[in-house]
Amino acid sequence: MIDFDISKYREIFMEECEELLAEIDDILLSIEKKKSIDDKEIKDIFRHIHTIKGGAASVEFVYTSKFAHEFESFLDKMRNKEIEFHSDMSDVFIGSGDAIKELIELETTVGLDESSFNAKTKSLLDAFKEFSVKKEVAKESLEPPEEKSFGFFDDSFFIPAPAPKSEVAPKQEQTPIEAPSFEIVVPVFEAVANIEEKQGQKESRNETQKQPQAPSPTIRVDLSKVDALLNNIGELVIDMSMLHQYIENIEDLSVKSALLEKMTVLNRHIRDLQESVMGTRMVPMESIYAKFPKSIRDIAKKLGKSIEFKSFGGSVEIDKAMIEGLNDPLMHIIRNSCDHGIESAEDRVKKGKPTSGLITIGAGEANGQIVISVKDDGKGIDCELVAKKALENGIITKERLASLSQQEKVELIFEAGLSTAKSVTEVSGRGVGMDVVKNNISKLGGSIKIESKKDEGSTFIIFLPLTLAILDGLNIMVGDCKFILPLASIVESLQPDGSMTKTIGDGSEELLLLRDEAIPVIRLHKVFNIEPQYTELTQGMLIIARSIYGKVALFLDMFLNQQQIVIKPIDKNFRAVKGVSGATVRGDGAIGLILDVLGIIELHRESRRAA
Repeated sequence: MIDFDISKYREIFMEECEELLAEIDDILLSIEKKKSIDDKEIKDIFRHIHTIKGGAASVEFVYTSKFAHEFESFLDKMRNKEIEFHSDMSDVFIGSGDAIKELIELETTVGLDESSFNAKTKSLLDAFKEFSVKKEVAKESLEPPEEKSFGFFDDSFFIPAPAPKSEVAPKQEQTPIEAPSFEIVVPVFEAVANIEEKQGQKESRNETQKQPQAPSPTIRVDLSKVDALLNNIGELVIDMSMLHQYIENIEDLSVKSALLEKMTVLNRHIRDLQESVMGTRMVPMESIYAKFPKSIRDIAKKLGKSIEFKSFGGSVEIDKAMIEGLNDPLMHIIRNSCDHGIESAEDRVKKGKPTSGLITIGAGEANGQIVISVKDDGKGIDCELVAKKALENGIITKERLASLSQQEKVELIFEAGLSTAKSVTEVSGRGVGMDVVKNNISKLGGSIKIESKKDEGSTFIIFLPLTLAILDGLNIMVGDCKFILPLASIVESLQPDGSMTKTIGDGSEELLLLRDEAIPVIRLHKVFNIEPQYTELTQGMLIIARSIYGKVALFLDMFLNQQQIVIKPIDKNFRAVKGVSGATVRGDGAIGLILDVLGIIELHRESRRAA
């Protein structure tokens, strides 16, 4: 026997298994909704479970393969019209998919034995037997499906024991797989070669046979390798900045002009290379949406509610590095919408609403950002109840409560430890979640906004940068300090005259009057406690920036050049600083801080409240 490390093949199996189970979930949810099943759906589920069974056995997940075999046998009877479908089979089928996921997890981590396997699968296996003895219809053979290849893992991977020569091999029957039923006796690549050889022999025997399809022009690449490549491109961008800085100091104009021309060409090639690599990191939002229908269905059943799910913008692409950080916040929002937002069927009828609630998630691109919305048609957020709970929990004082607007009261749900749930359930109510949502989105360089109306529902809107790696920025000066503003946040810049600005209140609040808009002015030197070059608004510059709170006018001394920058996180070595989203290396080797417009607005608000 040839030994080899099976762990990497288990990783491949689990990745492909996750995709297959997601497809199965989609089919089963459709079956549950329409309360019927057609031949194609049976064939598709059967094919996927058969593939999972073979793959699980090949990587020595014995109990996963054993259960998949039992599930497959039951599906085979349905496929051959020996068993007819009953609507109450839906729960068993969905539970079987969940059982496969759990068995894989257990065999990967703590392991399984016969008794624990039986305990976890007994109810499902009993259900298979119960359905099998119900009304049967005449058997009608169907053409066996074309089986989907599971990457490296298929039936050619196994070598079964030969039948004794003196006996006629009996007709094969499906029997439960027992621990080690099969043995891996050839390396994977050798097995693949054998498959190709057999296929070639088969084609030579049948000249009229169709030519096999070309393999899919895709490969699986570890994300760390793509990150390493992108990091190297980032270093090239920094080197380009340094070279550009060096060329700017050359006094010979003819030499300087020639070098700048070459640099322009090189810079274009590096940008093209960067965009190509970035494209490999981008995945469609559909990959995030796929898990929500099943999750919402499970949560709704626990809560005794009927909830539908819709999505749009599945083709919008997002940086794969963001997906892990985005999954948990979205799931928190959806769970809260199911529990706190969507009313019971009885309450919805009293309000003249459909008995089924609706949760909609969508995505789009706007102003250089990814915008994701999660909307429910529930009862909305009771801002007065939120404020009352915040006061009771000591999150705010009576004085601050009196000064809060309706929107600010709603935003209190992002405070740690705040929950309006009447009781703790397994779905929600422990006062954790929404503060984690905001923190996790902030770590991704994004922000979140809430829109809510009583008895109409709530919408959570998430704004994220297109990528976490490289962005275009504008260098600005505040006193002796240089900062970088992301271009995606900038609307326009101007130097105002005296008629364009005014003060309100006690004179400390300033506004820019621009095209029938009154835009709040934020002085960056006050936010960061820096001695400025200019204090008069008419002497410095104003940059109009956008945020979830609307537009703001940032007052600074001057702005410099625009450049492409490589984002380096600072919270790994230093504590997070509000108003600063990251850092970069400048062309002269100095560190440049990247400003966060939303954080600056929050700092400004805090200083106003303190005053």
